[in-house]
Amino acid sequence: MTYKKSSIAFALIALAGTFIFSSCKKKKTDEEELITTVKFSLQQNNITKGTFQWKDLDGDGGNAPQPTDTITLDSGMIYNASVAFLNESNGQNIDITEEIKSESADHLICYTAPVSALEISITDSDGKYPIGLTSDWKTLAKGTYTLRVVLRHQPGEKNGSCDPGETDVDVNFPVRIK
Repeated sequence: MTYKKSSIAFALIALAGTFIFSSCKKKKTDEEELITTVKFSLQQNNITKGTFQWKDLDGDGGNAPQPTDTITLDSGMIYNASVAFLNESNGQNIDITEEIKSESADHLICYTAPVSALEISITDSDGKYPIGLTSDWKTLAKGTYTLRVVLRHQPGEKNGSCDPGETDVDVNFPVRIK
């Protein structure tokens, strides 16, 4: 009897210790990265037509962002676009784009522009849903517009829409189609 009681007591203590130890371990979470720069590169036939960026080197609050580049495009054209996300605060140059690629099942870049002026088709995917690091842009109408770019972090929630998850960065680019 003593052997059985002490074995049960030992098992319960071991189980409780395991539970306490595992609950004290810091679980790895997806920490929000500081994104200070959003940079687009536009190409036609593998020739770079322009690089455009938004910068807020101290992040939310503090100083206002630097003036955002106006994306200038020719009407009736198709551009191949790629976007990069960087942390350039305090003299750093951390490319967060690589993390977005490696965690592609948890990220989606959402583009909002007037559909009568600019059609954007995302060309990359995580195997199931779009990512948005690369896209094709078809210009339709001359004028001045606003392109909204939102990087959504959607761990365990990604469904191909911009609704679930949290916003990592939300930027407006002025667009001029000539």
